[in-house]
Amino acid sequence: MSRDELRRSRFASWLLHQCRLAGYDIDDPDTRKSILILAAVALSDGLSEATTARVAQGLAVTPQELTDAYIHEMRLCVLKELLDHPDLARLDRRLDAIARAN
Repeated sequence: MSRDELRRSRFASWLLHQCRLAGYDIDDPDTRKSILILAAVALSDGLSEATTARVAQGLAVTPQELTDAYIHEMRLCVLKELLDHPDLARLDRRLDAIARAN
């Protein structure tokens, strides 16, 4: 995920907003970098249960709210990366053709 994609991310925006509500100085460059790194990790690999619990507590949201905020976008990012692979893109087109034929 590129820096520009991350800045356009709905989850990164949500995370910045929640950090602001929780009292963090999101204008501080180090804080902003930390938030964007957390967003990048969540969107590429997901967050462990322990990390989710700690971040949710720090934001005063539930672990489920945090997970719900990134899971859909994470799945789209992973799917895009998979489909960008030429062999998998070709396979996807072939499976779509088979599905339409049936």
